[in-house]
Amino acid sequence: MKKLSIREHSMIARGLRFIINSFFMFLSINGCTAYGNTFIDMKKNLSKTMQSMCNYQQFSGAVLIAVDNKIIYKNACGLANRSFNVPNNINTKYNLSSVGKLFTSVAIAQLVNEGKVSLSTPVYKIIPTWLPKTENSKNITVEQLLIHTSGLGNFMDDQRWKLGADSGLYKTVNDYKPLIYAKELLFSPGKSQSYSNNGYILLGAIIETVTKTKYSEYLEKNIFKPSGMINTGIWTLDEIVSNRAEGYFQVCMQNKCQWKNNNFEAPFMGSPAGGVYSTIEDLFKFARYLHQSKFISPVLSTDVAFISNNIKLKPYKIDGMDISENFSSYGFAGAWNKYGFAVWEDPFLVGHTGGIQGASAFFATSPDGEYTVIILSNISGSGPIMLYQDIRKILGFSEKIINY
Repeated sequence: MKKLSIREHSMIARGLRFIINSFFMFLSINGCTAYGNTFIDMKKNLSKTMQSMCNYQQFSGAVLIAVDNKIIYKNACGLANRSFNVPNNINTKYNLSSVGKLFTSVAIAQLVNEGKVSLSTPVYKIIPTWLPKTENSKNITVEQLLIHTSGLGNFMDDQRWKLGADSGLYKTVNDYKPLIYAKELLFSPGKSQSYSNNGYILLGAIIETVTKTKYSEYLEKNIFKPSGMINTGIWTLDEIVSNRAEGYFQVCMQNKCQWKNNNFEAPFMGSPAGGVYSTIEDLFKFARYLHQSKFISPVLSTDVAFISNNIKLKPYKIDGMDISENFSSYGFAGAWNKYGFAVWEDPFLVGHTGGIQGASAFFATSPDGEYTVIILSNISGSGPIMLYQDIRKILGFSEKIINY
């Protein structure tokens, strides 16, 4: 008998789980059997978990689960505005933080498909004045920006950005330029891996340079509108946006905690590195768009090579300390496919996580649309990941998240 490969075993296991889950769904819709009730009970338990986390201030936001491109669960809890006691709802718009990087990735994939850019293109050939003034920076490629192996750092560590983040000093992609070209590389391009917001700002600059279109306008025309994402956009903090959640974080001193609005902590406006606002249903439309688009779908493919924890990359040093590959203070730092989508296994999902002061998010979808999980929150913390662990049980998987 032929020995099955690990991938073949995985595909068989996924097929069996899908049959079981579909059976549960059928029974829950068409019959009041013990199995049907079990599936209904699992979703009730998720609602209880959500509400309990909201009650204990561990989560505030909305959740959507889809199986085989059909929504099987959506719910919201917590407060969108704590000053006026306004509750979150299914249509509330949340700051996606770094989940917004996926729009940048898709925009680059579109340009690659059109032959305007290639993943192997040296960045300096497109935007030469943006790079740090070191010889090594000429070796940075578009793909290295996407998978965080460029050696570039994070503007969020820069004191200049911290002082001007909420005051409107960083509205356009070009406003970030002084924060990037003045910095040394952390390591030689391709020799290690470190999550880099700077890299995604450069991708935004590439998009604007190649298309001669503002980044936000490009997303609107080429991603949001084709996907039907009518409740998604890049808005400044001072704009009046209907049904937009305020962001909150806790400050604790002397065993006493207090909620603070993130208006003096969050970026004034989103960028190619994150900060787009959207809803759970709009992100589900985005997932459907990814599955249905003939030239975008390969971006999600299981056959796309990805950088994983098993690849030995040389650590770099911060203050004399060795920092291992995949280190990150800002978002997912496990495995990446070549377009910058985070990769998880069992089940195989691609997407991104996000987190800033006053926002946290999780977006993951199977390349074939078998599973989609969207969790958006208007408070800081690990609430989305805690909920995702519960959702894994509903879908028939273990709580352990591989590659996270």
